[in-house]
Amino acid sequence: AQDPFAEEALSADTPLGLLTVNLTILMIVPAALLAVLVVHRESPGWLASVAGRVRWQPLLRFLAVAFVVVAVFFAATFLLPPVGIGDVEVPGATTLVGLLAVVVLTTPLQAAAEEIGFRGYLTQAVGSWVARPVPGAVVAAGVTATLFAMAHGAQDPLLFGDRLAFGLVASWLVWRTGGLEAAIALHAANNLVGLSWSAVTGSLQESLDVSSLSWPEAALDVSMMVVFAVIADRLARRWGMAVRRVQHPAYGPSGPGILSGPPAVGYPVWRPEDVMRDDD
Repeated sequence: AQDPFAEEALSADTPLGLLTVNLTILMIVPAALLAVLVVHRESPGWLASVAGRVRWQPLLRFLAVAFVVVAVFFAATFLLPPVGIGDVEVPGATTLVGLLAVVVLTTPLQAAAEEIGFRGYLTQAVGSWVARPVPGAVVAAGVTATLFAMAHGAQDPLLFGDRLAFGLVASWLVWRTGGLEAAIALHAANNLVGLSWSAVTGSLQESLDVSSLSWPEAALDVSMMVVFAVIADRLARRWGMAVRRVQHPAYGPSGPGILSGPPAVGYPVWRPEDVMRDDD
């Protein structure tokens, strides 16, 4: 029998290998939670939104919208030259069921972990270096988007730019919706659609190791991000989502998004009654 922990068995083309990849990324979550609890001595809920918690109803709604947008643009990639789906090597039934189970059950968690780490913790930490909310948001978006793109390993300029664009769009969504829900939805839907297809075609390891992107693919991908961001922004306004929170008096006036905080601290003391709705 094959050693389950041999290098081949831990390839992302196997259920165990893909599970290992996703669980490794999930370690971002306890690291961020411990940092907030131990270093900043604050509630981890502020990582999620201006409400101090995950807003589940908007998250699920954003996820449904993201699936539609991502699926439409993903289908459009098959119209790019060379047209078609190319050579497909479907894994055996047992392997395929295992891969799809891992994708469905753990990929949304992996996507959420990355958003908690980059757009939740790092965004607020970097943003706290700047006294004013708007410049802080701009600096935080640039820094975290760059780190996010770099974290994906070796890649050509187009692929790096595509991932940088994702980081910037996700940061904009956080700022405009007051939390991580829309960014998590886009990230999860994108990964679920892409990885499910890769699982069916037996190309998971190849998709995870991709290091280049063509101009048409990059343009289509960035267009998908922008379309979803515009829709999500409009929906957040329609749903009356809170996107601002009032700062603790010691830290000055209120600011939009989840970036408002005292310089070099990042997690001031907030009260549930401090949350207000943006009626603009």
